[in-house]
Amino acid sequence: MDILMSQTDLSKNVYPEKIELDGSRIDFSGDGLIIRSSESRQLLSPFLDVEYIAGKDERVEKIKEFFSAHSFINAGYHIEILKGYKLDRPLIINQYSDNKRSRINEYNSIFLGENSAATIVFNYNAEDESEAINSRVTEIRVADNAVLNIIKLQRGNNSSLNLDYNTAEVHGAGVINWYTVEMGSRESISSFHTELKGNGSSGFLSSIYFAGGEQDFDLNYTMELTGARSLGRIESRGVMKDKARKMFRGNLFFNSGAVKADGSEKETVLLLSPEAKTESIPALYCGEEDVVGEHAASVGRISDKQLYYLMSRGLSLSEARRLLVESTLNPLIEVIPLPEVRELVNEEILRRLYNE
Repeated sequence: MDILMSQTDLSKNVYPEKIELDGSRIDFSGDGLIIRSSESRQLLSPFLDVEYIAGKDERVEKIKEFFSAHSFINAGYHIEILKGYKLDRPLIINQYSDNKRSRINEYNSIFLGENSAATIVFNYNAEDESEAINSRVTEIRVADNAVLNIIKLQRGNNSSLNLDYNTAEVHGAGVINWYTVEMGSRESISSFHTELKGNGSSGFLSSIYFAGGEQDFDLNYTMELTGARSLGRIESRGVMKDKARKMFRGNLFFNSGAVKADGSEKETVLLLSPEAKTESIPALYCGEEDVVGEHAASVGRISDKQLYYLMSRGLSLSEARRLLVESTLNPLIEVIPLPEVRELVNEEILRRLYNE
């Protein structure tokens, strides 16, 4: 499979079945697609500087302070899908930490114009077991009738710290679908904040996690429903074993004006060990009367009765545990839009389940 990193390759418009970037610098503009390295840009992209951040100076200043504290940006991309352009193959961004790249400060800005569409994959991994600190910020704007799929796959090593902040605004009848998979890093703190501003806008967040050893995950998901008839969904499914810890914070805001908006959040957790600790804080805030909102959380442990039943049907102990793990996570794995990512996630889950 070709790796497209240079302006020359992209300008030929001879795309393979995927477009892959490996973190190299790029400055490409052609057809309906613009990709530029964040390192070659100002901190904030033009659409963020003017239209997108109108009235949000406080948030922007916090982002500037974040990067000022960390001195520099050394990774990330500005991506624009222009009005009416539908990127018909996924854009995959691979990023790896190693002993030569142990401090990653990433800034991504993504803009989808009206009636456009794209699927973008962020594949985060580690080449070795070197200690690493990965700080990431991704800002997104989805225009009217645009559809954006964002897949984030986090598989840092057990010596790394992952900090991942994501925010999106959806306008008109735009749609954003988040698919986040957390399986790596010693400690991972991730935040996804989506504001559905447009009438008829939609946002869906699908969260999968598998935590083992002494991993510590802090998952923060917020959906603000502002537009009339907006639709927001948060669903998280996870498996925990050993001495892993996890905090889930899910927030639904029904802002004034969100007439007939519909929002829900749900978390399902399977604990494979009595020492694994999970906490969940689902919250719903309502500033509009004519809305539909619900939240739920479910925690279960593998029982001897379940294992006995499955083993009485001919399964080994290992196979029975695997079946229960798959039944917990598969409902969300199956909705990931790329089959190769679904396969990778399944393989990684089994590897971590069996400590391979």
